[in-house]
Amino acid sequence: MKETPTFEIESLFEDPQFKPLTEFLDSSGDNEDKHFTFQLLSNGKTFQVQALKYDDESFEVTIKDITKTEKTRLLKQEMTNNIAHELRTPVSSLRAYLETICDKELPPEKQKQFVEKAYNQSVRLSELIEDVSLLSKIEEASAQFPMERVDLHELVNNVRIDLTDKLQANKIKFVSTLRESLYIHANYSLIYSIFRNLTDNSIKYAGKDIEIHIDNYTEDKEYLYFSYYDTGKGVEEQHLHRIFERFYRVDKGRTRDAGGSGLGLSIVKNAIMLHKGEIQARNREGKGLEFLFSISKNIG
Repeated sequence: MKETPTFEIESLFEDPQFKPLTEFLDSSGDNEDKHFTFQLLSNGKTFQVQALKYDDESFEVTIKDITKTEKTRLLKQEMTNNIAHELRTPVSSLRAYLETICDKELPPEKQKQFVEKAYNQSVRLSELIEDVSLLSKIEEASAQFPMERVDLHELVNNVRIDLTDKLQANKIKFVSTLRESLYIHANYSLIYSIFRNLTDNSIKYAGKDIEIHIDNYTEDKEYLYFSYYDTGKGVEEQHLHRIFERFYRVDKGRTRDAGGSGLGLSIVKNAIMLHKGEIQARNREGKGLEFLFSISKNIG
């Protein structure tokens, strides 16, 4: 009969990582704290170790795997730090422009210029707040998004109409081959944000005199599969795997000058994931950046 492996508790206290625990248990005195907690890392996991001493010198030790909780906490902390960093620039600029207008007698043309700059910073601030709110809602309150019948052909055409001025200003040709009456059951605003943010990304960073193409290249019983690409500058290979990260900047200076919140592609990825899909980015063999993604036909 095969022997059942056993765990000897004594070996736990011989592990150097448990030194804080053994020091606590070995401490004595009437006034010392009876409760002790610390964290340790082992094999890529985070554990919370809690110890409780009783008056009869017995003790209780609890070890809990908090890897997922800790990762969530660190992600939220990173998000908070990133938001604070991104808010600092528009807020500081907005304050500086307004202080100059209030404290100095400026020529009308100069005053108008400062007012316009202050307005642009307020727009950027508003976009950042809205995008942060949307991203948080997708990640933490996805059930709040109502699902409805969505005509993708009409939706993409609405994106084109809403961005007509920007497309024309940058001499960008917008081509969609989505068939008419292409319906899914999904959240309209999030599906709109997918195609809107991808198009905004091309307008800001792909360059002028380019083309944008959107195609539903195949489907199965559960999913529609899309290709979105532009014929612009593309992205250096070392950045491709990170472009969906919050606030990640391929070219930090150029990205800030172009405006936007830095959350557009992160919103795209999370909106697609909420609709049970996946997305990847790649440089095209010819020229430009391509996104391949799937969306479930029926959510909710």
